[in-house]
Amino acid sequence: MDLFLKISFWMALILISYAYCFYPVLLWLLDRFFKVRKFLSNEDCPPVSLIVAAYNEEKVIESRIRNCLALDYPKDKLEIIIASDGSSDGTTDIVRRYAPEGVVLHAYAERRGKVNVLNETVPKAKYSIVLFSDANTAFTRQAVKKLVRYFADPNVGCVCGGLQFVNAEGSNTGELEGIYWRYETFLKKIEGRRGALLGANGAIFAIRKGLYQSLESDTIIEDFVLPMRILQKGFACLYASEASAIEEAAHKIVHERQRRVRIGAGDFQSLFRLLPMLNPFRGFPALAFFSHKVLRWLAPFFLAVAFAANIFLLTSGRPYIFIFILQCAFYSAALAGRGMVRRKKQFKLLSLAYYFASMNLALFLGFLKFLQGTQSVKWNRTER
Repeated sequence: MDLFLKISFWMALILISYAYCFYPVLLWLLDRFFKVRKFLSNEDCPPVSLIVAAYNEEKVIESRIRNCLALDYPKDKLEIIIASDGSSDGTTDIVRRYAPEGVVLHAYAERRGKVNVLNETVPKAKYSIVLFSDANTAFTRQAVKKLVRYFADPNVGCVCGGLQFVNAEGSNTGELEGIYWRYETFLKKIEGRRGALLGANGAIFAIRKGLYQSLESDTIIEDFVLPMRILQKGFACLYASEASAIEEAAHKIVHERQRRVRIGAGDFQSLFRLLPMLNPFRGFPALAFFSHKVLRWLAPFFLAVAFAANIFLLTSGRPYIFIFILQCAFYSAALAGRGMVRRKKQFKLLSLAYYFASMNLALFLGFLKFLQGTQSVKWNRTER
């Protein structure tokens, strides 16, 4: 029993450390010492259909449309589509006012969730490149140009842009989200340079329309599954950080956690639907998927095993006592950080500890929702 506890304890610690610390170092070494694939790009402006799925977005939809109309892109090559998922507020009325400027409205009477809206809307798009975005996002003026230039390479199937978070008035999550996002961006850049970006962010990513695969109607995180299916077909998925989208951070971490619980449920759903991507013969994409995603999704269980096993191993020597003290200090810091964030104060190390613990708790709650099958594909706006 003692041997089993020790193996479980050290394996849990090693896998957590590898996922969050050693894998980024491995990526850096690969990027430094091994050649990356070269992908073609040009400054041509291919025709693009921009699809924004919206549900009850009357507060932001007009500014989103104006942002799209102001893009530095040929007007005759940009189709702007707003797909309303059964909105019950003034969203569709606002969109209709922009019909004279070429904005296309697809208003679906029944609310069915974003994935089903996209399944029905993408085939209606006019152009061979489809760009997806959200209603609460704003593009920089040249974002579309910088994103779609990589489709000059026929091997490229998906390109994801960079997302910048800004603090909303009263927000206490923007700085934390920004720190985490910078860490994620480092990984995305290196994986993207190798044509193996894992998923996309729904704020700004584009695909070849011919590669769109109608997703299962219960798909929770379509912006992850869709690019992964394209990667699975052998096409490259790139990261174009210079193609920027801007989004406000959630006002409160509790709102961000609700979003992450939903994403967590989708993560575990995706894992079982994308198991072929773990085939080691796929090379780097398989390594990246296992290291960057799968181990992260399993981190809440590794953390629980490490803490529980540590309790039973306290009599096994000083190293176990020392590590247990470190674990207790970390979770105490997370609790302290929780209190500071709620009081709208910041002490970076404490807040980061809370953010990390909160993310993993959300993943675990998402796992429970996945097991229960209670996570709906219908999404609600995060207050921003």
